[in-house]
Amino acid sequence: MPQAFAQWSYNTKVLFISHVLLEGALLVWVAVSIYMATRFFRDRVMVTLLLLGLVSFIIGAITHIYDYFRPLSLWQHVFLADLAHCGGYIFLSSSIGYLVYRYLKLHEALKREATTDFLTGLCNRRYFYRRLAEAIERYQKYGEPFGVAVLDVDELKEINDKYGHLRGDETLKEIAQALRRAVRASDCVARFGGDEFVILFVGAPNEEGLIERLQREIESCATTLSIGMAFCPKDGTTADELITAADNRMYKAKMDKAGKKKLLPAEALQ
Repeated sequence: MPQAFAQWSYNTKVLFISHVLLEGALLVWVAVSIYMATRFFRDRVMVTLLLLGLVSFIIGAITHIYDYFRPLSLWQHVFLADLAHCGGYIFLSSSIGYLVYRYLKLHEALKREATTDFLTGLCNRRYFYRRLAEAIERYQKYGEPFGVAVLDVDELKEINDKYGHLRGDETLKEIAQALRRAVRASDCVARFGGDEFVILFVGAPNEEGLIERLQREIESCATTLSIGMAFCPKDGTTADELITAADNRMYKAKMDKAGKKKLLPAEALQ
């Protein structure tokens, strides 16, 4: 091999060295990619694609370099060098595309987790405030009214104390499903925290039919809810004003229920 290399012309030597460096760079690139995939991603599909690409590049590199010392036929060169390199690039490109696909899926999952309550699957507080800010902006631009409802689960503590927190979690899930059925696709129902839920009713100027619709769906649940509602612009035009107004009415409804329960024993004696 050294004697054959010494007999080559200057152009052939330069071409040979450039091909060796190119093939070496490709092999190093794929080898590093395999290391990164096994070290950080640990995904079988990606590692398999990279290994296939590495094998293809090795076959192509050996054939290409061997062709300098013992010329191959046209078809041997096409199938062992050109197609091997083509397959290597295809597998390498596929692994990069798969990496982008995984990144997009991970991005969607993180985005969903950032805006979703893990227990009920409803929107979380952060996403609700974002939707509320959008509704306020639409009102300021186009005068579109909307309503906000604050709902609190009655006697959830008693359920947790009597049946355990798992039963309490199941109750919250049942209520979440009932509220999801009660709203339109354009509305937003979210878990505000603990045993409180909030709903954004898009385009609703008043509570006509809304409370009845909510109560009808909640009837199938193991407990009841106290509901307070506020509407823009009647009860406020900012998020704090609307949430505070609905929250106060919800607590008033809860206190009214508690007062009625205290009266029940006296009424029963009459």
